[in-house]
Amino acid sequence: MTADNQKMGRMKTRRRTLMILGGVAAVSVALGVAAWMPPGNELARSEVGRLVLPAYAGKAGLASLVMVTTKEESYHLVRNGDEWVLAEKGSYPVTAAKMQELTEALSHMVYAAPMTRDERKMDRIGLGDPMTGGTGALLEVGDGKGNNFARLIVGYRDGRSYVRGPDDLQAWEIGGAVLPPLQRAAAWLDLDLIKVAPDDIAGADVRPGQGPAYRVIAGPVGYELAPPYDKSAGVMALGPAMVAEALTRLSPVDVAPAGEIGVGMPVAEHVTRLKSGVVIVVRCWRAKDKAWVTVSAAVGEGAPEAAVAQAGAINAKAAPWAFALTELDWGAFATPLAAIAG
Repeated sequence: MTADNQKMGRMKTRRRTLMILGGVAAVSVALGVAAWMPPGNELARSEVGRLVLPAYAGKAGLASLVMVTTKEESYHLVRNGDEWVLAEKGSYPVTAAKMQELTEALSHMVYAAPMTRDERKMDRIGLGDPMTGGTGALLEVGDGKGNNFARLIVGYRDGRSYVRGPDDLQAWEIGGAVLPPLQRAAAWLDLDLIKVAPDDIAGADVRPGQGPAYRVIAGPVGYELAPPYDKSAGVMALGPAMVAEALTRLSPVDVAPAGEIGVGMPVAEHVTRLKSGVVIVVRCWRAKDKAWVTVSAAVGEGAPEAAVAQAGAINAKAAPWAFALTELDWGAFATPLAAIAG
């Protein structure tokens, strides 16, 4: 064999080797790409930009029952005439603005971006199945007659909302709306009870759990103790104001029917006297391992119509109920004299 023939043979062998190596490399790349690509049925999904519940807006007016299930609790929001109430809290009224927020979100939310399909990662965005101890909230909305208009697992994290179907592992970030957090039933309650400013207050009478009863009154500069304690030594500078203005800081964290809480003698009593002539009585109770208050209002004989109307509005909203407070807020209504004066 000549030198030229040997050279040509080596070149052909080299070309075949390169072709084989090139083919192997192409197959490897293809397999690598396939490993990162979603399954074929996911490739066909085109939900991005579409409404999550396209028919909801037309049925929102028929909704009369909202059921929420979390790993911690289950609760029901029920339409009662023109308002919504929370069944588990003695049918206490729900904040109308929150119900409107929920309706708007369900009517207008769209699929913004696909998230994980890994069930192990669902809890990170609040979409773990609550029926098995996950972080999500199962939301069901219907007419109370067996017709469901929405059924979703809802998550909320860092100001963003996420959803998925209860039987679907595809998680989505939603756009166009933000669903209200659903984890706590108490967050739905309309607990904005009384609007009282410090300048409205003439004084307060306190019967604490320990020690003598006493009165604080509005003085030339701030509040002061009334006789016979007006000469007490060591009066804490802000003590009388803290007691007199306790009602301005009323921030309930829970609610129950008054009949379940206000049994027997209250632990303490705090009476706020307004300059308008309205007297607001707050009674302090201990029940169900919580600190509670009941609230009622009254006016004297011959009181102005505005004062009568103010007292009536307070009683209509607060009198049938007991309200749980933090220990700090509750303590302001039951402050003993010794805590503000030596």
